[in-house]
Amino acid sequence: MLTIDRLAQLIVSSWKLGNDDSRIPTSCGILDRALRIATEHEAFPDWVRKELHFVDSRIGLQCIELPSILEWAQRAQLTAAPNPSYQYTDVQVSSKVAKRLIAGLGESPSDAEKWGKLLQDAIASAEDEVKGYSSCQLEAY
Repeated sequence: MLTIDRLAQLIVSSWKLGNDDSRIPTSCGILDRALRIATEHEAFPDWVRKELHFVDSRIGLQCIELPSILEWAQRAQLTAAPNPSYQYTDVQVSSKVAKRLIAGLGESPSDAEKWGKLLQDAIASAEDEVKGYSSCQLEAY
């Protein structure tokens, strides 16, 4: 059984290595949807894809592990506390730290960079999906 800390380290570090933007969108189920899209496109190693579970709930698609992943990342100071509107969270680690975390997980920093880019592309797709929902107001993060 894998632990939430490994998932948090991989997701946050991949985001850092694959993106210039330090903000990870967290509102309106965007990250839930993006993780689903990314896993369907075989981003991340098998052990990550096996540990992420998705359900359709009354509030939309949810990654069951995501609240714990975000909480662990914040407590470990990989990310900052969510901004007041809960639209995004800021990555706090440097690229050097992200590479070290990825290596500690037995993964390649170049693979993590690819996963981060795939996740960013999936974020864009997820944002397009939720634009039609009146209850979800996206701000430019």
